[in-house]
Amino acid sequence: MSGDDDLIREMREYYQARAPWHDEYMSYSDNASMEELLRPIVATVAELLAGRDVLEVACGTGNWTQVLARRCPRVVATDACEGVLSLARKKEYRGGDVTFLAADAYSLQDVPARFAGAFAADWLSHVPRGQMSRFLEVLHGHLGEGARVVFIDVLRRDHPDLKPYRRDDEGNLFCRRTLPDGTVYDVVKNYPTEGELRCMIEGVGQEADYRQWPGLARWLLTYVVIDSLER
Repeated sequence: MSGDDDLIREMREYYQARAPWHDEYMSYSDNASMEELLRPIVATVAELLAGRDVLEVACGTGNWTQVLARRCPRVVATDACEGVLSLARKKEYRGGDVTFLAADAYSLQDVPARFAGAFAADWLSHVPRGQMSRFLEVLHGHLGEGARVVFIDVLRRDHPDLKPYRRDDEGNLFCRRTLPDGTVYDVVKNYPTEGELRCMIEGVGQEADYRQWPGLARWLLTYVVIDSLER
């Protein structure tokens, strides 16, 4: 566990340090432009989560929170890094009630329960393989019966920030990222296959659906949480 703790700590330090450049890295300018660029993915997320109270994990600077707020009555957006949360709180959220909370995704301390939906974008690829079950157990513990989960992440492609340069004994892939100030970080960046994702939720999720948008270099996994009494 201590090795995974180190991986998680380095990732948090990276995103805390990257906060001032986060939107630039994500090519984000405004919500309208983002929704237009990712129109088919946004439409799918709306179809799956509209009308639900949603718990968002690793919300970053709130780019997807804005998308959720326009479709969901209540969004609780969480992140472990105060640096990105401080930027997220400055953006405009039209529609639902939005609350930001500083919370570790592996414990979700002080996060209320129970939500009818959960969402995370570009997060699952950063979860060390040895901590995936722990993360899902914590997340599902904050969801009600019949809650729907939506994960979005990147497809593997030849990009300097996404190209892995090494693999550890647990099978985790790592990207080396250099910030504008010259600081270098090794960040976990896994690329699970559809089969691996389906195996990941076996016994805890049902009605699984996997989709890809190669032109946008994104995949989406959605499923309904199986109630603990049914397992």
